[in-house]
Amino acid sequence: MKMRKLLGFIVVLAMVAAACSDSSTDTTEAPETPTTAAAPTTTAAGSTDTVAPEPDTPAGPLAEYGEDPSAADPDLVAKALGPVTPSDEASWNIVLASIARANQDLDQATIDKAMECWSNQECDTGTGGDLIMGWADGGGDSVNVWRGVSHMEAILQALTYPEIGTIVSTAANFDADPAVHVNGISFLIQRGASFIVGYPDFGAALSGVVAEAEAAGIPYVSFSAGYVGLPGTEGALTPGVDYTAVVGEDLCALGQSFAQILNDGVGSGSVGMLGGTPGNALTLGWQQCTVSDLASGVELVNPPPDANTTTGDTYWVNTFALDAVRALLTTNPDIGGWVYEYSDGLYTALQAYDELNIPVENLSVALRTDEQTLFCDWVDRNEPTYNIWYSAGGNFQSRTAVTAAMLKLQGAEIPGQIVVPHVMRQVTAEDCNPDRVNEVVSGTSLAPDSVLQRMFGG
Repeated sequence: MKMRKLLGFIVVLAMVAAACSDSSTDTTEAPETPTTAAAPTTTAAGSTDTVAPEPDTPAGPLAEYGEDPSAADPDLVAKALGPVTPSDEASWNIVLASIARANQDLDQATIDKAMECWSNQECDTGTGGDLIMGWADGGGDSVNVWRGVSHMEAILQALTYPEIGTIVSTAANFDADPAVHVNGISFLIQRGASFIVGYPDFGAALSGVVAEAEAAGIPYVSFSAGYVGLPGTEGALTPGVDYTAVVGEDLCALGQSFAQILNDGVGSGSVGMLGGTPGNALTLGWQQCTVSDLASGVELVNPPPDANTTTGDTYWVNTFALDAVRALLTTNPDIGGWVYEYSDGLYTALQAYDELNIPVENLSVALRTDEQTLFCDWVDRNEPTYNIWYSAGGNFQSRTAVTAAMLKLQGAEIPGQIVVPHVMRQVTAEDCNPDRVNEVVSGTSLAPDSVLQRMFGG
């Protein structure tokens, strides 16, 4: 296994408290950007002319906080999410407001500053702003491409706010000791962070330090459904009550969508399930609802020991995914379907089929992310009975977390669960782009190629 494949992904979420609904058949296009009516104004001579509003003047429900959901580029919405049905109004407005700031046409000075902030633990944004953004990742830029891109998206978002003068970042690099993850957040508290955005891989194990941040007046907002413990599990904090908010999909609905893909594609037979870091809320949330929604004829070969435990833990490390699939195929060579959050991890794991001389036939795969390594491999294999469905990479959700935190600091009421809608899409040959700057970067990322080239192009 080449070392570069250790740069995998994550990720990363449960909306169990929300009503679970199957989004697998959603086909509603993302809404068109609303237009703002020109305002009539009376001249000194008494005539009335139509004057276009100032282009930078926010409009709509978040205007008093400097955000404009209506300015979100429909093409960027479609790129990030696909043809989704919008979530609840409060959540959707924040999602759109965050995408509205995702300007893809960056000048060189902004790119240079973004790279400086991405490459160093601390950077001065150059705006003179008083606010300090804290970034606390359980993974890290050097160990996981998905985390690195999500970090960059948050940095690019922060650079659109002149109030943010400093960015301070920490990474636990998937350390197995929860104390390392706790210390990252503690460092940001001591550094005087105005707010903290991050992904809590150890969930409820971070509840104490997250509560400490909130008690100090530091909003904590996680992304990719990074709950500080899945609601309803032991030691979990409640978003919107114990910490500011979590951004991510309705995990139960996501899990049901995964189950529907397996039910339709496999019909009857065995399937395997993989996940990320042990017990993380993202994996646990969708796995719970996938398991409960599998049809009676679909048998999970590696069921979790109980309802509050994950199965197929891979830490989102590609070689671990390979080991897991190899072990399951050895005893269950007729597995007809796989479900996992992480496309690139499954790409590596499919080597087990080649090692064991098992053909990739009559196989249905349900995924969350969209790293094109797997998609290009699918094109190369050219097996018509092998089908892949995916949702979205979700890197941009870190942008939404930054915007949510900035809204919170201004006194806006934001939902504790900022729901990002999802839809399942079937992979086609068009999902393989041989000219991509880095084949492991999700195609749905909003980080522009000019930045990705600096990050990964050498």
